[in-house]
Amino acid sequence: MPLQWMVNTYAPVPLPEGCWLLADDRLKQEGALPLLRELVSRQGMDADRFELRKHDTGKPYGVIGDRTLGVSISHCQGLLICALNTGGEIGIDVEPDERKVHPRLLDRICHPEEQSGLPDDLCCIRMWTIKEATLKYMGTGLRVAMNRIRLEMADGYRIMAFMDTDRIAITSFQLREHWIAVATRP
Repeated sequence: MPLQWMVNTYAPVPLPEGCWLLADDRLKQEGALPLLRELVSRQGMDADRFELRKHDTGKPYGVIGDRTLGVSISHCQGLLICALNTGGEIGIDVEPDERKVHPRLLDRICHPEEQSGLPDDLCCIRMWTIKEATLKYMGTGLRVAMNRIRLEMADGYRIMAFMDTDRIAITSFQLREHWIAVATRP
């Protein structure tokens, strides 16, 4: 795979309609903006008019003229992934699949009603990416405890996340030794 690659091309499952992910194996000094502009250009939009902005909560979004685009950014260990949703909000998270975590982390991030309803192979790091992508989608980030989010498996790649009255669709998959989770409107 080249240093810069479309996650959509290599993902083992189709991503939600209107969602595009671009990854780069080199964390660039200039940050995510050049990668986002490349992603915008690949979708046939004018990258020179693209502006990256932030809501009051710090959640990023993109603007081209009078059009607003959902944007999310995640990085870990030299990998940068930028997500663009032409149809609404988006949240993304990526973590190395072999990341070592404290054994009690799962207790801190599990909703009280989840323990019996999730498959045993839903590992802690995968659950972390799902819940962090959900919080990024909502614009709260880690200011909200992950154990407030309840997950329900739809199939091996798709999960529904519930928090209070909110319902968020998650696509979660493993790619290049990383777990990647994408949160969108159901």
